[in-house]
Amino acid sequence: MTAFVIAVGAALALLVHFLVPLSFNVASTLAVQSITFPGLQEFMRLISGFGNAPKVVLITVIALTACNKRREAFFLTLSGLGGWFLAMQLKQLFGSQRPTAELVNVFHQWPTGSFPSGHLVFYVCYFGFLYFVASEKLPQKSIFRRLVMVTLLLLIALVGLSRLYLGEHWLSDLPGSYLLGAFWLYVCLKLYRFWTGARNSQRLMAESIAGYR
Repeated sequence: MTAFVIAVGAALALLVHFLVPLSFNVASTLAVQSITFPGLQEFMRLISGFGNAPKVVLITVIALTACNKRREAFFLTLSGLGGWFLAMQLKQLFGSQRPTAELVNVFHQWPTGSFPSGHLVFYVCYFGFLYFVASEKLPQKSIFRRLVMVTLLLLIALVGLSRLYLGEHWLSDLPGSYLLGAFWLYVCLKLYRFWTGARNSQRLMAESIAGYR
């Protein structure tokens, strides 16, 4: 049911993306970019700084493997790189035009399409999976667990605003990108739980047989 709701939401967001007029996107971007105070642009660039999906995932996988979390490393790769790859393919399919310097302030002009946002999809899939791992593996009542989880949520929440502020995406790109990422994350978490449950069942069965003998 959850997957169906997310999928329907993503379809509606896609419809909105193509129906929203350019004038609305330009006006909303200029309104966000009109907010200025020292260090804001640097902060927005910092929020978007984890967008190199292959490099970020590789570093995290090495760290998880070193901590003997190979299962989590595998599914993090599936979630993060899988979501990023899906976004890249859909960019080519839709071919949406990115913001241009003639209309708004553009920090960097990327050659790929505007929709869906690779950053948003990757952040939801990557940081969302890490949020799940933190909630499951870290001590329940520790301050460190809460700090990690809040940080991960903030990165997911703020990356959309960051991409808009830097002139990398239109406002109409954001809802569908978030929902696409949520859908892929949901699929990966389901697969992770299924795999974990199957492995635990095999272990319990093996222990029962060994005890019987």
